[in-house]
Amino acid sequence: MKKRAFLTCLCFLLLLVSAGQAGPIEVASAPSGSHVYRASIGPRPKVKPVPAAAAAEASKAQAKAPETTAPVPAAANVAATAPVSAPAVAEVKSAPEKPGKKSTASSRAKAVKTAAIAPAAAPATEVKKAVEAPKDAPAVKAAPKGEPPASAKELFLNVKSAILINMTTGQVYYEHNADKSIQPASITKLLTLYLIREAIAQGRISPNTPIPVSVQAVKTGGSRMRLKRGEKVPLSELIKGISVVSANNACVAVAEYMGGGDPSKFVAQMNDKARKIGMTSSRFRNPSGLPDRAQLSTARDIAKLSMNYLRTFPESLQIHSMTTHTFHGSTHRNANSLLKTYKGADGLKTGFVCEAGYNITATAKRGNTRLLAVVLGAQNSAVRQRETAKLLDFGFKRVERENGLGNRASGPSKKPKA
Repeated sequence: MKKRAFLTCLCFLLLLVSAGQAGPIEVASAPSGSHVYRASIGPRPKVKPVPAAAAAEASKAQAKAPETTAPVPAAANVAATAPVSAPAVAEVKSAPEKPGKKSTASSRAKAVKTAAIAPAAAPATEVKKAVEAPKDAPAVKAAPKGEPPASAKELFLNVKSAILINMTTGQVYYEHNADKSIQPASITKLLTLYLIREAIAQGRISPNTPIPVSVQAVKTGGSRMRLKRGEKVPLSELIKGISVVSANNACVAVAEYMGGGDPSKFVAQMNDKARKIGMTSSRFRNPSGLPDRAQLSTARDIAKLSMNYLRTFPESLQIHSMTTHTFHGSTHRNANSLLKTYKGADGLKTGFVCEAGYNITATAKRGNTRLLAVVLGAQNSAVRQRETAKLLDFGFKRVERENGLGNRASGPSKKPKA
């Protein structure tokens, strides 16, 4: 027993001596379910003693780390944050780093260096410039701050869609379903007239150009002027017939002539012009506005068309303000009854198809202010006239209020002296 105990102690001592020479026992574990596997005993890693100078340098870097690391500013405070100065970046870059010395302090110093080299926040002046609006203001802009465009809550109109714009300032005064798609009906003729007048201005055609009337033009139904098959009519007469009478047969005759015998080419020009003036929600299938479910527009797009047309061809109001037109002994009246009943009204175009209802794009001028009202989807022509007049009244009262004349407009009118 004594010999066995002695041998056991001797083995234990030998084991301790060998463990001290080989290094500590390292256990590497790899998870596999609930089991852990133990690795074998590895040799002691060779660690070089750290010089005193390196230790002092590491302690200095650790002390400086909290000072050079700046917190990232919040997004709301970017404009007020000053950029990191160049000397600070140079100071961090110039910090000495000896190869082969890996420590916690050196890693922190590298983190500080990376943070300092990162692009600095833009100064307040640059951020301000980035959010400034472009110099060229759009044709249609929002109303001044404090008085946004009115809606059906402030002014109820018995129509499907409407918009009111002050053409003098470009401010939108009223909106009601302004982006609702509706068949524009004969308001389409405004785009046809736009292309005709543009061709005249470019010298590609003349007001005296004789336009032949085809069989297809004569067969065109709806509102028309008295055209005879095979005759040639001066373009100026057809312009009056389209503007005043809303003649569908005149539109077909002009589309055939300007399309080289193919009206579809003229319609393609219409859609191209609509895109150029920003009518992003409109699609045209014929030059007259006759019923077609694929031919759609919105009150906002029609307002864009109307304003571009009037600003490019202001002389066109001389014809659009005509209440009647006579050709071949037949007189037709203008369907825009506002020309006779509303003060300052001098245009622009009406339209009607059963699916859409009664439409109008109307303009009126009082003093130095011109308003444009687009009303779509009225139940009948009387409702269209009444609601459009109501919308224009709303606009002119607002103009008076903006000009400081609100008290005079809203106050009771003085009775004449006896």
